[in-house]
Amino acid sequence: MAETQFIKTQVHDGRPAIEQENAIQRCLAFAGIHDTSFEDLIWEQHAGTLSDSYEGSEGTWAYSGGVLQGTGNGSAQWYKIRHVTDVEPGFVVTFDKTSDRGGFLFNCDDSYNCHMVWWQSNCVGLSLLAGSTGSTLLSLPIAETGAATVKIAVWPRSYSSVDEIDDLAVMLWFDDRHLFTHMMPYVYYGDAIGLAVYESDTATFDNLRVPQLHHIVEWTSVDPGEPVSSGVSRVIGYEDIKMRARYDGTVHVWRETGSAVDWAMSNDRCLTQNTEENLFWPSHYRLVGAMHEADGFRPGNQGHIFAVGQDPNALSASETYDKAERKHEKIEEAARVTSVATAPNPTLEPEDVVTLDGETWRVVSINYRAIQKGDVRRPIAVLESTIQMRECL
Repeated sequence: MAETQFIKTQVHDGRPAIEQENAIQRCLAFAGIHDTSFEDLIWEQHAGTLSDSYEGSEGTWAYSGGVLQGTGNGSAQWYKIRHVTDVEPGFVVTFDKTSDRGGFLFNCDDSYNCHMVWWQSNCVGLSLLAGSTGSTLLSLPIAETGAATVKIAVWPRSYSSVDEIDDLAVMLWFDDRHLFTHMMPYVYYGDAIGLAVYESDTATFDNLRVPQLHHIVEWTSVDPGEPVSSGVSRVIGYEDIKMRARYDGTVHVWRETGSAVDWAMSNDRCLTQNTEENLFWPSHYRLVGAMHEADGFRPGNQGHIFAVGQDPNALSASETYDKAERKHEKIEEAARVTSVATAPNPTLEPEDVVTLDGETWRVVSINYRAIQKGDVRRPIAVLESTIQMRECL
C-alpha cells in the first residue's frame, strides 16, 4: 500500500472571528430580538471628499461614483493610503473590492511600516512592509479575481503577560469563504489602517466598515435555561456599552462616546426649564485597570477633588486612559442637569442628545402626565412631558 504523507496542514472550524457587535447580535437572537442597530467606528459608504477620511496617499486616489479608487504610478511597488481613524487590534473589517489585485494595511505608522493582507489573480497572502519595500510572510495559491466582499480579522493574543500582545492572528475571508489564518509575532508600528494598489493597477474599494464595538471576543453563548442577559454581560464585561430598546421595536447598541444630535428642541416648545449645577464635581478621576492606573483631568476652579474607579480587567495603558476619560466625562456631565417641561416628542428616548437654546444635553429620563386645560365646564385633556437631562460634553 502506498504511503501518504501530509505537510503544512492547517486545521480550523471555519467560523468567523466574532467581534462584540456580532456577539451581542447572536445573544439577542436567543431572546427573539433580530432588529438591532449599531454605531460605526468607520463607515465609508458613499463618503464625501477624500480629504475627510484619508491621508498620506501614494499614487492617485479619488472617489468616483461614491467608490474609493486608487491607481498606481507604474513602478513595481504598492501604492498606499491611510485612513485617518486609528484602529487598535483586534478588529474585524469588511469592504467590497472589484480589482484582481489589492491590499489592506494594518498596524501601520506614518512611514508605511506595517503589515498588509493582499490578493492577486493566482494567490493571496500576508506581507511585512517597510515603506515601499515588502517581504512575504505567507503566500497561498488561491485564485481570487473580480468582485468580492472581503473580511479581515486581526486578533491579538497574549501569553506571557496579560496586558502585552505576543502574537497576532490574521484571518482572511472572501465572500464568507475562509482563505487563511496566520499567526505571527507582534511588533508594534502604529494603529493606522489603509488600502493599497500595485504597480499601474486600478483598484476600487467600497463600503469599508469597522464597527464601533470592534473588539474580538473569545466566545459567546447562551446555554439552555440561562437568561440572555448573562450571555450579553459576558460579551460586554465592564465596558461602557449602552443598550436601549427603541420606540420602533429595534434595539440600539453603542459605546457612549459620540454626541450626534437627535433632536433640536425649539425655544417656543419649551414650557418651563430648571437648570442646576454642582460646583464640586471631581476634577480628577483615577481608574485602576488591573495592570495600569490613569488620571483623567478636566479643567475646573474648585481645586483637587478626586474620584476613584476600579476595573478588574487587564487593560492596556491606552485603554485605561481612554476609559478614565470617558468615566470622568460622565461624572462631569452629571454635575449640570436640567429639567424641561414640553409637549411630548414620541420618538425621543433616554440617552438621546438634545439641543436647546444653544446648549447640548443627554436625556436621562422622560415622564408623561395628562392635565386638563381650558374652561372648567369643557376641559381639554393635554399630554405633557418632563424631560430630565444632563449636560452633554
